[in-house]
Amino acid sequence: MNSEHIDPEWVAASHMRSQLYGWFSTLFARELGRDAMALYQAGGAAEIMSVLAQLGMAREADAVAGVLQEWARHADAAVENAADFATLFLMEGRARPLPYASHYLDGGGQLYGKPALLMRAMLASNRLRLDEPFKEPEDHLAVMLGLMSHWAKACDRSADCAGQAREQAAFIESALLSWIDAWLAGMHAIKTLTFRFYPALGALLAAFLRQDRDYLRSVGAGA
Repeated sequence: MNSEHIDPEWVAASHMRSQLYGWFSTLFARELGRDAMALYQAGGAAEIMSVLAQLGMAREADAVAGVLQEWARHADAAVENAADFATLFLMEGRARPLPYASHYLDGGGQLYGKPALLMRAMLASNRLRLDEPFKEPEDHLAVMLGLMSHWAKACDRSADCAGQAREQAAFIESALLSWIDAWLAGMHAIKTLTFRFYPALGALLAAFLRQDRDYLRSVGAGA
């Protein structure tokens, strides 16, 4: 594909979107280590927070930034934040805010349902597969965000920007926004967390998904 026929604004926006989706995916895939937390406390997330704030998510970005500052006041912040991750995402139970689409969309709080099968097929059709150490269902939130990152990064493979945008907007709406609010409500309902990092990050993600869906719809409509 000759890139000169592709809208450069679409390419630039897509590459930024790919980075943001990749960032969210990494944070929800596994707990943060000490080195990553130290990097964030030293301002390593400042640029991303600035970008998201400029996109209209200043309130949500400020909430995440506030938790990063709170980490500095706790000597065992890494241990406590990892415990929060486990409490939210690794413990079994229908009332837990597990990060799997099947848990919300298939009824009964089950895993490995139809959303997981659909994601497995989508990964295969895109010639993608999960990393061997990542022993999670294919409809894990981090996997879905990773697929969005992949699609956005591959924006220059077709000159049909509007078609790409419509497909991505439809995926966000049906595969993510269809359950993200229930998942977010579940996180907010857990009151025993030491830090509110993941609820704040989830609220930022939900706002970003809606903003990105609306942007993609405008591109898809030729606006």
